Amino acid sequence: MCVGTLTNIIFAAMKKITGLLVLAITILTSCSEFTRVLKSNDVDYKYKKAKEYYADEAYGKSIPVLEDLIPTVRGTNISEDVFYLYAMSYYKSKDFYLAGFYFKNFVKTFPKSVHSEECSFLKAYCSYRMSPKYSLDQSETTAALDNIQLFLEAYPKTSLRDSCNSLVQYLEAKLERKQYEHARLYFKTEKYKSAVVSLQNTLKEFPVSVYEEDIRMMILKASYELAFNSVTSKKVERFEDTIKAYQNYIDKFADSKRANEAENIFKASQKQLESLKS
Repeated sequence: MCVGTLTNIIFAAMKKITGLLVLAITILTSCSEFTRVLKSNDVDYKYKKAKEYYADEAYGKSIPVLEDLIPTVRGTNISEDVFYLYAMSYYKSKDFYLAGFYFKNFVKTFPKSVHSEECSFLKAYCSYRMSPKYSLDQSETTAALDNIQLFLEAYPKTSLRDSCNSLVQYLEAKLERKQYEHARLYFKTEKYKSAVVSLQNTLKEFPVSVYEEDIRMMILKASYELAFNSVTSKKVERFEDTIKAYQNYIDKFADSKRANEAENIFKASQKQLESLKS
């Protein structure tokens, strides 16, 4: 190995070591400063540093400092701002559960604050962010809808109404999908009686459903299968229900590509009824 190559290797290694040392010193200095801030009894100093951490998006530092300040500054002129920054730090760090909790407390504690409307909305928005995908339990989705409604009632003239309406639309679509998939599962597993009831309930709950055609077709098919496999004493009534299901489908979807399929079920039901009544 030539001297020049060896020199370059040594230089690169020293440069890397120097960089690591600088990084280590920076981290130790930063930790040392943060520790001093936490241990300080100087309220103004801690408040100033908390705001700096928040502005730098260092929420892991702003949260403990602000938490330490809250009981100390209670009743002072900075209490409101400290509590606001505390709630916002959780929100910015995407801890929506604790953010929602502290936004709620903020509004209760400072109902006349300039941040009151914003915090009320963000409380509802945190519920929205915690709403899971449609296949999971939808308790959080229902809670989010309730919180949005409470916000709109508290601030009827809010400029955020359109945003709220968009959130409501998204959340209700999720509940609709949940209900639809639940009803469809009955149909897929050939539990036709339960399918008919569940599908009809879906239409009652969501009368302008994006799944309406599919739901009405499943009601028609499930009604026919239920009637066809019933004991003789129930066949007439259930085939008549199938014909009603056909009429409900065709009244709205006469031009659908599936209209012929519906027509075939209707004719088969009529034939069965004629046979039963003869």
